[in-house]
Amino acid sequence: MYQKTSALVLSAMKYADNSLIVRCFTREYGGCSYLLKGILKPSKSALKVGLFQPLAQLALVATYKEGALSYIKEAKVIHPYSTLHTHPYKSVVTIFLSEVCAQICQPDTPDIPLFDFLSEQLYRLDTTDYNPHFHLKFLLSLTRLLGFYPDTTHDHLPYFNIEEGIFTATESTPHHIAGHTLSLLTTLLHTPFGELNTLKSRHEDRNALLLQLLKYYQWHYPNFKEIKSLEVLQQVVGY
Repeated sequence: MYQKTSALVLSAMKYADNSLIVRCFTREYGGCSYLLKGILKPSKSALKVGLFQPLAQLALVATYKEGALSYIKEAKVIHPYSTLHTHPYKSVVTIFLSEVCAQICQPDTPDIPLFDFLSEQLYRLDTTDYNPHFHLKFLLSLTRLLGFYPDTTHDHLPYFNIEEGIFTATESTPHHIAGHTLSLLTTLLHTPFGELNTLKSRHEDRNALLLQLLKYYQWHYPNFKEIKSLEVLQQVVGY
């Protein structure tokens, strides 16, 4: 039985000679995998492969069966992106974010607040000027929904304990953030998305914070793996 749902494309993998398996995060059902038979054949499929770019926002008419491959009858774009896949920096950030989302969007586990957050922030990334702090703020804000947002009660202290998610007066663990990287972390925690354009920082500090935030995810999110596009993000965007 076909049902309507909103979806974010997480990944697409070639299957056999002319088909794709597409992973999506849907608003109603959580993570779902769809088999798109024959979509790579020239002019043979009603669905077009261009619809399934990373983090595309789609309206689907599709089957759903928990734990099994599903099928898409119809797909159309909800929010046509104007820059997300064409801007030289935004496109790299998009690939990076799609990898992060693929790890935290669980199969058959609906999470409407998470879906709405992702949809809203992707629209923001597409429609606003590129900002080199966006992905850092995104990662920080996402931790609130995942349940390990940093405790800012004592954010005046000189160290951030990655293991416990708190600010401390001493180096209580080798896994900590300090110095310029800590200053950037604290600033981002108190800066809304809409005010990121007021920030200025060194790319060395942004890069250092990015690595520490990924370490923070590895400590607090089960089985969070290495992000394959990290090196490309650092090289192309100059972080």
